[in-house]
Order: sequence, then structure tokens, then C-alpha cells
Amino acid sequence: MDLQHRLVRQAIDIAVGKALDDAKGNIKRSLRNLVDLGLLFSKNDAHRRLFLSARKAIANPKNTYIPIVKRIISEVDYDTFKKVGVNLGYNSWIYGVSKLIKKQQESGERLPWLLLFDLTESSPAFYDWLKRLFTESRGMGIFTFICRLHQQEDIVALCEMANCFDECVFIVKTPAALISEQTASIFGQTHNLIISVQAVDHHFSSASDINAFQLLKRNRCLYGYHLYYSEKNMNRVTSSDCVRTAIGFGNLFGVYIARDGVSKQCRDTVYDFIYRERDENGELLITLEWFRDIQYISDKITHGLDYMTVDLVKRAYFETRCRESLPHSLLEILYEMYLCTSSGLWIVLQSWNPDINYG
Repeated sequence: MDLQHRLVRQAIDIAVGKALDDAKGNIKRSLRNLVDLGLLFSKNDAHRRLFLSARKAIANPKNTYIPIVKRIISEVDYDTFKKVGVNLGYNSWIYGVSKLIKKQQESGERLPWLLLFDLTESSPAFYDWLKRLFTESRGMGIFTFICRLHQQEDIVALCEMANCFDECVFIVKTPAALISEQTASIFGQTHNLIISVQAVDHHFSSASDINAFQLLKRNRCLYGYHLYYSEKNMNRVTSSDCVRTAIGFGNLFGVYIARDGVSKQCRDTVYDFIYRERDENGELLITLEWFRDIQYISDKITHGLDYMTVDLVKRAYFETRCRESLPHSLLEILYEMYLCTSSGLWIVLQSWNPDINYG
């Protein structure tokens, strides 16, 4: 990081810490102060509009965001809440996006603000390469990563890496079965993590779901769940009873992801449900329809950039096999692909297993 950014980040870190301490007395005033801080450091009109929208929401006496923040303050580790907030709100959405805009203007290439990695059959060599990729991403201005895990040992390796990239945000997507007392403790000690549990069912009634949520709550993690929906389970997942059950298990957010081929009518129905859950009469849970809401966020933080305008319904997942990609830098991979979505480019990087014939 350059010296100016380090100094600004340090000042913001101190200000956010003070606001969180003050929130115990007057949370609404503390949130207003944080929004004003965001406006002060905003880099463009898109950022200012984002914080002005937040100011308007806070001013609404019936908004549900203040009670939700109260929940987070009381249930999540202090250092985790502060670090995730600073890393996502400033490092990624303000400083990082500004760097990406400048780099895109210089290179004429499309660049993402968010990367997704699917970690399968990982190895030490793969994690060494992944570390180099994170280093390059951070240098470009990418500070947010989604990592989909499949094995318990990946949790240890990823958390060790996350600690090496303290100024980044790692959103971990994991099956409930991978969360044990040991892995939940590791999650709890890694403060730049958000954990999203892939629930076994929408009732959250399986033993693995219940165990995962209880362990994450005990370790004061910032966690929620994600569900995949289609016409077959649409009516079941859009149930307020399910949301209340999730809250009872300590979930702070719920993400709903459309399966491939889902109709627009189904997507609209699920989004209407999510929107109702977010209004002034909703529950104390942040609900998101992944593709629509990530499009909305992307538009807010990068307004005016062409690479953020593609309809997410027409999104694509881009697979690059690590056996072929290990020698290449991130920029080489991105430029070769030259593809994007409105949320930025999602690269699904699968680790190379020498026992598999990739063709």
C-alpha cells in the first residue's frame, strides 16, 4: 500500500473504532458519524450517492438497519465487525475501486472488483500460487474475494492466508458439514472473514446445520446462510418462518441464489419476498438476492463504468484450470478472457489434481 492510503486507513480505523464504542450509548448517532466519514473520503459521485442513500435510510425512524447493527454489535467479535467494515467499505469500495478505475482507463481492459474462487482438490503448490494471485489482486485494487470450500483442511490454509492479507475481505462459502469445533475456532480468530453456510435445507433442521450455526455463534463469527432456489422450492424458501428460524440460530444474513435456468417470474417472486424482509416491517436479518443485489451494489460503487452494465441474468462463470494457469499472472488471465459481468469478473479457479484427466 502507498503511504497516503496507509495513513487514511489508519485514521478511518480509529474513527470506526470510536464510533463502535460510542454505539453502546447512541447507535443512531454513531451510524450517522460513520456515513459522514464515508462521505468525507468518497472518491466520486457514485460513492457520494451511496452514502447519501445510507444517510436517508438511517434517518427513517422505522428502518430495520439500526436494530440489525445492534444485533451485530452484540453477537459478533468486535475486531471482526470493525475489520470487515473497514476493509469492505473503504479498502474495497472506495480505495480499491478508485485504483481499478484508473488502471482500467490506462489499459483499456475490463477489470473486476470481486473475484470468486472454487477451491477443489487443493495442494500446497496451489496455495502458493493463490497467494501470489491475491498479492497481485491487491496491488490492482481488488480487496474482496469469495472462496468456496470443499474440504476441512482448506479452512486452515485459507485462514492462514487471510491473516497474511489483513486489509482484504474473504467471504467463505462452506457446507455446514465442514464446520467443527476446531474450524469454527479458527474462523473466530480470523477477523477479516464473513462465513456463509450452505444450508442442507430451508428449515435449518438438519443436525449439521444446527451444529454449524451453534459453533459459529459460540465463536462470535460474522455468519449467515445461502440457499439455492428454483421453481421447485420457491414457495418453501420464501417463508418468514424460515427467516425467523435462521435468526434464532444467530444468522445475520441470508443469501438466495437462483439456479441455472430459473424463470424471470420465479426470480421476481423471490426478490419480492427478500425486498419485503428488508423493509421497515421486516425481520432482523439482512436478506439478499445474490445476482440482483450484487448488480445494485456494483452499480452504486462503480457508476458509469461500462464493464458493470451487463445483465446478471446473462452471467457466465469462467473456469480456468490451474494446471494451465499457474504460470500466468492475474492480469494475463483477465486479458486473455476479456469477459466480465456487472459484478465484476468471477473466476472459478479449480486446483489441479494430477489424478484427474482434464482433457
